[in-house]
Amino acid sequence: MWAYFKFELTQFIRNKKNIAVYVILLFLACFYAFEMAPSYKPIERVDAREIESRYLVREAFLSEFRDNPDRFSGMAGFGLAIYPEWNRLEKDRLDALNTGDYIKYSEATSGWYVYSNNFTYNSDFFSYSPGYYSHGNLYAEDDGYYGYLYSASRYKGYAEGKSELSLNVFEERTALQTVQRLLESYLPLILMIGCIFLTVDIVLKDRLNPTILKGFPISDWKKVVVKGFVALIGSIGMVLPLSIGLIFIGINYGFGDFNLPVPIYTLGEDVAIFLKGDFVNIPMGHYLLENFMLIALIFIFLISLILLSSMVIKNEFANLVVGAVFITNEVFYFKRGIGYWHEVELYPTNYVQVGQILSGYRNYIYGSSQLILNNGLIVMGISSLVLVVFIFIISKIKRYKLI
Repeated sequence: MWAYFKFELTQFIRNKKNIAVYVILLFLACFYAFEMAPSYKPIERVDAREIESRYLVREAFLSEFRDNPDRFSGMAGFGLAIYPEWNRLEKDRLDALNTGDYIKYSEATSGWYVYSNNFTYNSDFFSYSPGYYSHGNLYAEDDGYYGYLYSASRYKGYAEGKSELSLNVFEERTALQTVQRLLESYLPLILMIGCIFLTVDIVLKDRLNPTILKGFPISDWKKVVVKGFVALIGSIGMVLPLSIGLIFIGINYGFGDFNLPVPIYTLGEDVAIFLKGDFVNIPMGHYLLENFMLIALIFIFLISLILLSSMVIKNEFANLVVGAVFITNEVFYFKRGIGYWHEVELYPTNYVQVGQILSGYRNYIYGSSQLILNNGLIVMGISSLVLVVFIFIISKIKRYKLI
């Protein structure tokens, strides 16, 4: 069996299609590092001029009505009641930036986001940062609510933690924070697509060398297990070309550290759909480890799915279609708030967006509290086990012999 493993691993490494996958990933990583990372513009950025502008406008309002009490009205009274604290927080932020006191800036900014959110959500007079309203976003207010409390939790973690702080950390530009952002975006999809392409021909290529393969005295079941293990090693190996781009990002913006806070959204069991949850922080290292665990299990599921398809359908294009259906199936039933009525945590396809699952964002938009790591591991684990059982049964049927 060891000899067969070495044979399969050698073939996998020499496969031109597999080499092309790694080269494409390397190109994408470098392209992101040199072209996209520098142009990244966070919605919640550090901008002293913007802070000062808001401060001066509110200060002028307060001075105007303090000096002219005869112009006092209902709305002016509202402004006079809430603006002093708002401006105190703005001034603390501005002073901390000017002196380079990033701990004080983090404390004031965390309080500013909480205070701002209290008066902005469901308000007819205030709005969130303009970036939430771009591209005709119909859920801008909900996204603003999530973004403000996410930022409040993040800055609270900076103030209470021991990580070295910088403007790049505040804007989540460091290498580890870039990984975090990408895991909550399209990186899981790229990794899963890569896994599919690496696995799509691992069984069907045997038709090219039937004589050599008949020389290995092991059963089809053991051969499939070895192929699956090789495909898993190759899929995890996609981290290597991608890490090259992260090294360049780290050189330019800093690498960050594994103690940086990552806000996780939580929604209680008894919370109605129209109420909101809260955020807790976990260390970056913990968050990345959870992502690795769930992605690795999804790799096992995908590899098992394609192995089964290869044995039954025996067509590479069909394998691609089967893998693509798993990745894209969520778009056919996705709807905000659907998790309040349906047990979406039972669908394996709901765990494709791994980073959004572990950050709690999927719970937020689904209106669920069960799209969490433990349920993801259980669902994907059971689904993978079912596929493995089917592979074992089919491997014993002569009609579906590998060669």
